[in-house]
Amino acid sequence: MAVSYALSPALSLTGDISYVYNFYLNQGLGLSLGASYSFPLNIRKKVRSPLPEKPQPLDETKVKRTGTGLELSTIELDKIFPVLFKHYDTNPVGKVVLYNNEKSPVSDVVVSFYVERYMDNPKESVLQGQISSHEEKSLDLYALFSDSVLDITEGTKVSAKISLTYSYKGKSYKKEYTESLEVYDRNATTWDDDRKAAAFVTAKDPGILEFAKRVVGWTKDTGSKSVNANLSTAMGIHEALRLYGLSYIVDPKTPYTEFSKNKLSVDFLQFPRQTMNYTAGDCDDLSILYSALLESVGIETAFITIPGHIYMAFSLDMDPDTARNSFLRPDDLIYSDGKTWLPLEITMTKDTFLKAWEAGAKEWRENDARKQAKLLPMHDSWKEYTPVGLPGSASLSMPGRLEVVNALQSELIRYIDREIYPQVSKLQGKIRENKNEPRYVNRLGVLYARYGLMDKAKIQFNKILKSRDYVPSLLNMGNLSLLKKDIKGALAYYQRAAKKEPNNPKVLLSIARASHELENYGTVRDAYEKLKVVDPDLAERFAYLDLRGEEASRAAEISKAKEVMVWDEE
Repeated sequence: MAVSYALSPALSLTGDISYVYNFYLNQGLGLSLGASYSFPLNIRKKVRSPLPEKPQPLDETKVKRTGTGLELSTIELDKIFPVLFKHYDTNPVGKVVLYNNEKSPVSDVVVSFYVERYMDNPKESVLQGQISSHEEKSLDLYALFSDSVLDITEGTKVSAKISLTYSYKGKSYKKEYTESLEVYDRNATTWDDDRKAAAFVTAKDPGILEFAKRVVGWTKDTGSKSVNANLSTAMGIHEALRLYGLSYIVDPKTPYTEFSKNKLSVDFLQFPRQTMNYTAGDCDDLSILYSALLESVGIETAFITIPGHIYMAFSLDMDPDTARNSFLRPDDLIYSDGKTWLPLEITMTKDTFLKAWEAGAKEWRENDARKQAKLLPMHDSWKEYTPVGLPGSASLSMPGRLEVVNALQSELIRYIDREIYPQVSKLQGKIRENKNEPRYVNRLGVLYARYGLMDKAKIQFNKILKSRDYVPSLLNMGNLSLLKKDIKGALAYYQRAAKKEPNNPKVLLSIARASHELENYGTVRDAYEKLKVVDPDLAERFAYLDLRGEEASRAAEISKAKEVMVWDEE
């Protein structure tokens, strides 16, 4: 049994009593006494206030404390995503913690960050004010990367040089540090902010521009003027991609459904040109591609996110009230901040545009009702995550021009039939009830004409004109000829109408327009002067008729008056 008694912090006495038994040879008690003295070492321990607890990135925190001057006691660097390289100019790539070991304050503190090859110049961060003796302050680091980071196709590590300059008692000092910086590949991103995908929407990519503009060029005269221009263009691009052979394939390694749940999981997103080259992509890849193609021809787009899925919508460039009154199914559209959006389920690459629209609208309604749907306009997202250009260029193969035009025509006919069917049924009922009353037959013809179904419209007008010269149908038949550039044929119908109703404002306007196309300005003047008297407002809408030559053409182009067709529904 051991006993110890401290006489002072340094001196103590010890005693030990033991019982000894050595088999049958001997046995007895043992007693020992002693003293001990501890010699103190002259060690000064510096006590510092602990840093506030914050989440630290793995393997990124490094202590550089040397105990002299101003120093970077901690350096934290985030992992870099090349696609966001413009983002880091105003958003931190990491931070440093500065500690002043001196007995007096230091000032003029500047920390610069530089990565050779991927930055043209160091990016400086200036600390405002001074750092007092034995005080800590943190400072964010920024980087203006060059687009050379987009050449990184495999994740890598590079050296980052961090320089510290400051002033102390009138003298300038400089320290330099070298750290490892981890850089992901150019297709990498995370879903902590869904707007990040906007950086991949490279609408100015030469290959994307070429594909979209050629499709628009092929189909610009295919649609009906009654169909929203953005809707018709989106239909054409959808049909072109379907004929191109684009497929929806879930990426087994990085499916959006799973990765969108873990906001920090690193996903692989394709640039639009890559998706075209692969002819396949996940829902995020296809959303990016569709958006880039439409944005390249001036149509605003947006991402739609719902649990486990992302798809897209495009703007109809139409205010909500007009849209609600123009579409048979206004609930299939999205109304937000004064704009009207059409949701499109882009994974339905093998289906028609109308089916993809129907599916996208259903997904929006169901998830919006549960407050789980988000609409992220692309132009708003670009303010935070600027799109970047994929290095290199490639001319994409195109589907056949005639195939695209025919596919769009078929889809437009299906859309128009769907939209006008209730109105057609209603008018046909009126026609039966009123025993082919010309007024209702003529209205049915105008309905067809407004939606570009000219052959059907002509049949209705001719039903009336076979038995009588009905002025509204004469004017409408003249309009059909005018649309076909048969100006003389149009004028003949208008003159027949003038014999019946010479002072009818629409008759006067029609004669003036056809005569202006034929440069018969004397007839134009006579008809237009009468129109000014009987209907000044209508005359003002077509003021270009008071002009000639290039001046008239410029005025008509500015007012777009020549694009307006005045149908007579009476």
